Amino acid sequence: MLGAVGFSQKSVDGKHLEFYRIDRGLIEISALANGTVVPIFEQVINSPINSRILEVYCQQGSLLEEGTPILKLDLQSTESEYRKLLDEEKMRGYQLEQLRANNETALGDMAMKMEVDRMNLQRLEVEYRNERYLDSIGSGTTDKVRQAEFAYKTGLLELEQQQKQYENAVKSKGADLKIKELEYDIFRRNLALMKRTFEDAQVKAPAKGILTFVNSQIGGQVTAGSHIATISDLSSFMVQGEITDIYANRVKPGGRVKIEINGSAMEGYINSVN
Repeated sequence: MLGAVGFSQKSVDGKHLEFYRIDRGLIEISALANGTVVPIFEQVINSPINSRILEVYCQQGSLLEEGTPILKLDLQSTESEYRKLLDEEKMRGYQLEQLRANNETALGDMAMKMEVDRMNLQRLEVEYRNERYLDSIGSGTTDKVRQAEFAYKTGLLELEQQQKQYENAVKSKGADLKIKELEYDIFRRNLALMKRTFEDAQVKAPAKGILTFVNSQIGGQVTAGSHIATISDLSSFMVQGEITDIYANRVKPGGRVKIEINGSAMEGYINSVN
């Protein structure tokens, strides 16, 4: 009975109480996350071809200017193939010019022959008219009129046939020329791609920065697409952080973050969420 009375008493000793002043403000909910400081700009260089490393000009940590050679790949086979394609481009160009010249010559000959036949047809028409006139005044014969008429109509049909053949030849040769021009354009685009691959194989710094990685294994084989160097801009950085999925619905771009690095604190914002 004494214990129950003691717990139900209405007063407490003041030394057991702590008092605080309450201010108005926002209640912030935060979650801990870990992250890694990385450069904002970082460009990975991959090998554009299957090759092997012959020389390494720069070591990791070197400050590079744009265009600085980094390493040398074995380009003998690539260069040989590129030179071969250059020769083929010239040959295809000559063949295209020859085709244009042949088409112009063939069409020109056909047009010239039609012009000659047209003049001959005019002569036959005059002869036909003369025979008809002579026959009308009794100085000619019906046979001569028929012969002149037959020669004129035959020449007219031949000229019409030549005109159709000429039009068909223009269409056919024009289509053949367009096909050859298209093939030539496709070849030149492939050649340009090959040229770019050849130039990229001469590994150089794409921009100013620090060489943070380089494959320095001289004689080592590299495959197309394999990582051979990395250029980083160490003048600005960002933090790549990870956080538990429990807070996934609360972490959004634009959210505030507090970053602690070696005892120093700074604030920032979330740029993106993967």
